Amino acid sequence: MHEYDGIEEADNRLPNWWLATFYGAILFSIGYWFYYHEYNVEPLTRAQYDLDAAEQGSADVAEESDLLALANDPSAIAQGQEAYATTCAACHGDSAQGVIGPNLTDNTWLHGGAPTSIYTSVRLGITADQALIPGSAGMPAWGPQLGEDRVRAVVAFLMSVRNTNEPGRDAEGDVYAPDGDSEAPDEDAAPDESAAPDEETDATDPDGAEEPSDDHGATEDGEQAVEDSQEAPTDEAEPTETTDTE
Repeated sequence: MHEYDGIEEADNRLPNWWLATFYGAILFSIGYWFYYHEYNVEPLTRAQYDLDAAEQGSADVAEESDLLALANDPSAIAQGQEAYATTCAACHGDSAQGVIGPNLTDNTWLHGGAPTSIYTSVRLGITADQALIPGSAGMPAWGPQLGEDRVRAVVAFLMSVRNTNEPGRDAEGDVYAPDGDSEAPDEDAAPDESAAPDEETDATDPDGAEEPSDDHGATEDGEQAVEDSQEAPTDEAEPTETTDTE
């Protein structure tokens, strides 16, 4: 301890926690500089992660053409039916007629009836927030449990039983019509106006000449009445001439 101008200054040792924090901050700053600036490790790692995620996503996402091909493959349908019986039948019924889950044999779908939409629903599941059935807890994501091949097989099975209309739960959702399907004509639709007969044409004779109209005669009668009214003397004119004479 020493004193200067009445001020005493001690020379005590710094606390260990303070020294540890100080030196630790120095070491952290050195490591941070090398990691984020010198070697650019973090951006490269993130870019590699994004690339891997994109490749994984493209590998997992099924193409519609592949799913349509599986729907015509009896072995894939049989494999999907087996997986369906162990994972899906409890909620959707043995024949996919619907129990607490929707009927899968009609042409209506709550989350899309396209092959890729069915694939996404089976693989990723339906959360409680996404569920459209009141009180439903959604559906588990079967992708991790079944694997990619069996998920696609289940989709093939579901595509083979849709529109078979098994008696069960009432239809729910929107009607799905594959692209290219033509809609049936509406029998209640009004006939085409172009096909309706022309009323003006019906008023003509078979030779195409128009029937004489009474409008011309009415016009001549009106003109004759105007001429007669102009020639006929009026009773009011005579008193007027007498007044002028006076």
